[in-house]
Amino acid sequence: MYLKTTSNNHSEFYTIMDESSISKSKKTNRRMQIQKSDSDLFFRFNQSVRLTSDIGLALIVLTTTPEDEASYQEFILTNSIDLVPGVYFNTLAITEECSIFMEPLGKDSPKTVPTAKKIAIRKYEPKLMIEKLHTLFYQIKMAPFESLSIPGDYYELIIVDQGELIHHIDDAEYIAKKNDCFIYQPGQVRKQSITKDGVTSYLSIIFDAKGLTPTATNQIIHLGSQNTALIERIIELSNITTNGRYTDDEVLLNLKLILLKIVQGEANHTEKPTTSMRENYESELFQAMVDFLDAHVEDQNQVSDLVEHFSLSRSTIQSLFNKYANTTPKNYINTIRLNRSKQMIQETQMTLSQIADYLGYGSIQYFSRAFSKEFGLSPSSYAKSIV
Repeated sequence: MYLKTTSNNHSEFYTIMDESSISKSKKTNRRMQIQKSDSDLFFRFNQSVRLTSDIGLALIVLTTTPEDEASYQEFILTNSIDLVPGVYFNTLAITEECSIFMEPLGKDSPKTVPTAKKIAIRKYEPKLMIEKLHTLFYQIKMAPFESLSIPGDYYELIIVDQGELIHHIDDAEYIAKKNDCFIYQPGQVRKQSITKDGVTSYLSIIFDAKGLTPTATNQIIHLGSQNTALIERIIELSNITTNGRYTDDEVLLNLKLILLKIVQGEANHTEKPTTSMRENYESELFQAMVDFLDAHVEDQNQVSDLVEHFSLSRSTIQSLFNKYANTTPKNYINTIRLNRSKQMIQETQMTLSQIADYLGYGSIQYFSRAFSKEFGLSPSSYAKSIV
């Protein structure tokens, strides 16, 4: 990025003019239209030259030794400066419309000398571009597990949150552990397996990109805490049901930052304690199950309903309810049904038999026993108590 002339309070090439000098200069000096964005010449005056910005942005290239290209310094001209006598310079147009005021403070004419290399406006073009984000998803798997996918014309970034995930490339195996990532190239077979006992969870991001170097793929790369924080934010944004105006932009920006650090070899950082991706995912998943049961308790009131709706194993659901509710999913569902039955006794004209049938109890006797065990009195006694 270019510096501005006003960024340097002290320069070997120029002095910065105050506001009164700038105003006076614009009345007496000459406006110059600048159209070139490159040049192979420098100008040199024996006496000082005053340069003042006018319209658009102009780049000024300065040196005291034009034969040494390493000595060239570049600044965006802002406000007004007086060049030191004998300094070599030239001005180039950054914007399409560009003009400056130039006032030689002496009577001499400029000397021109060739540059050691052509000076030109630098074009800032991104080297790495994410063209499209196809999908991202979080998975929890248990050993033994094996997945083989047909080659796809896209990149896939896989980040392990917990456990171990083995990537198979030709005859080689790459074992990814917590906060390790692996990038598959387009057209590459995607094969993973889990052999170690326990739970393995990982995030997969599928996308199209240009400029992603081959050295960033087919290897295990450990992500430090700064990068995992970016991943956490991607997951958070992906779970927002109401798509904000710039949600997709932020997801793509965070993914690009991660990929840039990977290709530049800066992915590893000192680890700091962070909330794991799995922790966030599990918390949100448990809340989704609770909301689902609350909304559909009359017809979706079995553990098997959760298994089918959320595509999870019974053991995973059991683990989540033990962790977040300190009870089994079956007991949790029964508690919701019984609390709903109290509400229906209070607010509807339905008979106890109708309520029992509506909430999926096999008989009024079963419903009565469950109600009495939970609240310490029978449903009929509760109904009489609120009359």
